[in-house]
Amino acid sequence: MNTRYLTLLAAAMTSLAAMAEKDTPNIVAHIMADSTNSVVQPAELYQRLIYIADDEPSREAAAPASSAGEAATSTSGSHQAGYRVQVFSDNNTRTAKNEARTKARQVSARFPQLSTYVKYTSPYWRLKVGDFRSRQEADEVADQLRKAFPAFSKEIRVVRDRINLSD
Repeated sequence: MNTRYLTLLAAAMTSLAAMAEKDTPNIVAHIMADSTNSVVQPAELYQRLIYIADDEPSREAAAPASSAGEAATSTSGSHQAGYRVQVFSDNNTRTAKNEARTKARQVSARFPQLSTYVKYTSPYWRLKVGDFRSRQEADEVADQLRKAFPAFSKEIRVVRDRINLSD
């Protein structure tokens, strides 16, 4: 009796699935049809997308280095290529976010003049400090951070990043 029931149930489910496939329009067929497709996009979403697109670095804006040996920098609005001091980087999904924020509070308390940036770039949570135009400035702050926080010293390193201009 159980075998009959299971066989009947399987047959019923198969026929229901076949019916569902017939009644459900195929999205690819709909898009490829001769009809016109239109997308309605709210103005608020459009503004957000434009803001994000403006925030991303432009490939065209990154000009090659000049003949005088100056480094090429990409500028867009209030951002520029520069350096930051990376104080923390971890991919532990349970603890990394809180640890990055805790270290950011500690650094901000000790060095209130420095901006701190806690950012998630999959799979890493990173804490970066400062906005420096030159590597030398970043190295000096990295040394100060190593002296102020010896426990962090193995993780502290200078990294290239897009910085915020404070002019």
